[in-house]
Amino acid sequence: MKIYIVRHGNTLFNHLGRVQGWCDSPLTPLGIQQAKELSEYFLSIPLAAGYHSGSERALDTLDLILNDRPVPRKRDKRLKEVYFGDLEGARVKDLFPDGIAIPELFYQYGGEDRHHAALRFTEACKEMEQNEKGDVLVVSHGSVIRQFLEENSMSFFQMSKEIKVTRDLIPNCSVSVIEVQHGKIEVTALPKIL
Repeated sequence: MKIYIVRHGNTLFNHLGRVQGWCDSPLTPLGIQQAKELSEYFLSIPLAAGYHSGSERALDTLDLILNDRPVPRKRDKRLKEVYFGDLEGARVKDLFPDGIAIPELFYQYGGEDRHHAALRFTEACKEMEQNEKGDVLVVSHGSVIRQFLEENSMSFFQMSKEIKVTRDLIPNCSVSVIEVQHGKIEVTALPKIL
């Protein structure tokens, strides 16, 4: 089966440059436009289900992409963003003035280990293969998608070592594609804007 993994559209916190993990903020007009434009791409792709993390920004993006298509929408908390601890909502430029994000900083403030976040995301994808009879769309979040791809794609891992900021690697409403067969994951398309 194929799983199309989409990062949610641009949000208020993205626009303001604030750390956004388990906290949430609404889509901006740009984010709404991004999701509506992406819906055109998915019109010709048959989907068995659309999954989201449970956050408002992910569900709203999924709803805008699927529009009125009769595709079941399902919530899976394992698809949620990495938790950034006490630094949720902080200004990114205050934490990383040189623009290079250092994930380990969040661990000192109760943040979630990115590897553990990628493991829960992986478990969710493998379970989708067992539960669905066709391809699915997943709307999730930049940091968890990035870590998931790093752990499952050597080419993405190499690219991520050269580019340190999540938004440069996983743009809003970008699409990555994986194939899951017999519990094995293969990344077939790295994130791109369509």
